[in-house]
Amino acid sequence: MKLKSENLSQTELAKIKNLYTLDWELEDADTRYYTHGYHPYSAKYIPQIPYRLVSKFTKKNELVLDNFMGSGTTLVESKVLGRNAIGIDVNPLACLISKVKTTTIQKSTLVEISKILILLKEDIINLRGNTVLFNHREKRPTIDNSMSKTLLLHPNISKWYHQNVIYELLAIKSRIDTVENKDVKDFLLVSLSSILRSVSNAMSGFGNLMINKQAPPKTRIYEKFVLAVRDMLKNMSEFNKAATNSNIRIVNHDSRRLEFINDETIDFICTHPPYMAAVPYAEYQKLSLWWLGFSQYELEKRLIGGRRSRADTPDRFFHDIHMALIEMKRILRKKKYCCIIIGNPVYNGKIWKLNDFIRKDATDIGFILLTEINRGKYRSTMGKMKEESILIFRNE
Repeated sequence: MKLKSENLSQTELAKIKNLYTLDWELEDADTRYYTHGYHPYSAKYIPQIPYRLVSKFTKKNELVLDNFMGSGTTLVESKVLGRNAIGIDVNPLACLISKVKTTTIQKSTLVEISKILILLKEDIINLRGNTVLFNHREKRPTIDNSMSKTLLLHPNISKWYHQNVIYELLAIKSRIDTVENKDVKDFLLVSLSSILRSVSNAMSGFGNLMINKQAPPKTRIYEKFVLAVRDMLKNMSEFNKAATNSNIRIVNHDSRRLEFINDETIDFICTHPPYMAAVPYAEYQKLSLWWLGFSQYELEKRLIGGRRSRADTPDRFFHDIHMALIEMKRILRKKKYCCIIIGNPVYNGKIWKLNDFIRKDATDIGFILLTEINRGKYRSTMGKMKEESILIFRNE
C-alpha cells in the first residue's frame, strides 16, 4: 500500500488509514449474496470491494457512477447502501443482467412468474410427448423447417447443443417472449441465459468456449431452468429486504463518450475497467448473446480491447482508456473521489501493468493519486492475474 499523505487533509488521512486496517484479500468471503450470484460473468470483481469504497467515500442519496458496469456489482451495493447510481456498459447482456440484479420484485410479480412456469411445464410435457419431433429410439428430436428461421440466428447451433436441448430452449424462450411484464420477462431471460453454457456442448473447465465433440447427452433442461429461477427468486427475496428506494439508472453506451452526463454532477466513481484484450468478453458470452438476439460480432467491434487479434490492440486500448479517464474527470465533482480497480493481465505472453498506465495517465490529466492498495493472494478467476490494484484518486 502506498500513501500520498502530502495530498491529504487530516480527515482524508484518517479515512485512508482506516482502509489499511481491512483485509483486502478476502479469500474466504461470500461473493454470491443478494443478487450477485445470478449470472456467470467473466472477470468481475468481488462485491466487498465496491461496498467498502462506496460506503467510505459517499453519503446516502449521493450519485455513484460505474462506467464499466459489467454485471452490476457496484450498482447492487449502491442500492443496498442507499446511494443513487448510474451504470454504463457497451455490452447489452451486461445491461440486462445489471437491470435484473438491481430491480426488486414484489409478491404479485412472484405469482405471475409461478403461473408462467406452470404454462411452460405444459409446453415441455407436450414437447417431450411429441412423437413427430422425438425419435423414441434415439430420444432426440429432428429440427423441422418451422424452426429454421429461429435457428439461423445461431451459427452452428447444432454443434453447440444436442437437438433435444435446442427444442427445450426454444420452448422456454418462446414462452418468455409472450410475457408482457418487462420486469418479469427480463428476469426470466437472465434465468435462461444463466444456464445456456451449462446445457451446451462447451468443454467444462475452460474460460473460453470450445466445443466438446464427445459431449455427454444433456437432459432435464426445463428442470435446470426452473431451478435457476427458484435460486434467483430466493436471492431476490434477500435483496428485497436489504434494498433501499435509491434510483439505479442503467445505460447501454460507450464510456468514451458520456455526453448525456453533465459536467461535475457525479459524486463518486467506482469502476473496474476491462483487462485489455486478455478477456474476450464477447467470445465468452456468445451463447447468451445469440439466444437473446444480440450480435457477438457487433459487440466485439465496440468493446475497449476488442478485435484482439489485431496488432494495434494495446495502442487502441490505452487510447480508449485515456478517453474514458478524460470523461470521468469532466463529470466528477471537484474534491470528489474516483476509485479504479484493475488487474495486470497476461496478453500475448506478456504481463501488462495496467495499474502503472492508469496511475500515470490519470495523474497526467489532473487527478490526484491518494493511495494504491494492492491485492495479490486472491484466487483469480482467469487463472493468470495474480495481482490487483485499487487506485484511489481525488478530482482537483
